[in-house]
Amino acid sequence: MAQSGLIIRRSIRHEIVLPAQFRVAPEHAESVRYAKGVADADGWVGVDLVDFASGGAGFISTVFVPRGVVVELRIPDPEVPDAEPLVVARTRAVRVQMTDRRPAYLIGVAYVDPDERTVAQVESMLTRIEGSAA
Repeated sequence: MAQSGLIIRRSIRHEIVLPAQFRVAPEHAESVRYAKGVADADGWVGVDLVDFASGGAGFISTVFVPRGVVVELRIPDPEVPDAEPLVVARTRAVRVQMTDRRPAYLIGVAYVDPDERTVAQVESMLTRIEGSAA
């Protein structure tokens, strides 16, 4: 049977706008290097989170991320920035496309082998998002 090219999502995507950060995972650090000043001292790059789901997330980045690269995603609490992040997850870039409004990229990521802590953080984040939408 021929594939139609139709993409079927496995989870509901919630559109949101939150500051977040990513950094290239250690196993891809040799393959993906950024110019000095792009990331902070620990390798984190600031992005705008634009959607969130139980299967992954999407963010806008002025920094290119090759498809297939594993990145660590961190979503700080916008109300208490110094608190534990709301979500810290290993993800893989599965969608990368240029935006047309500014020189940036829409990066879609999927969680990579989430552990119990990550699953709990994602579920908590979804509860917060769904609660604020009600």
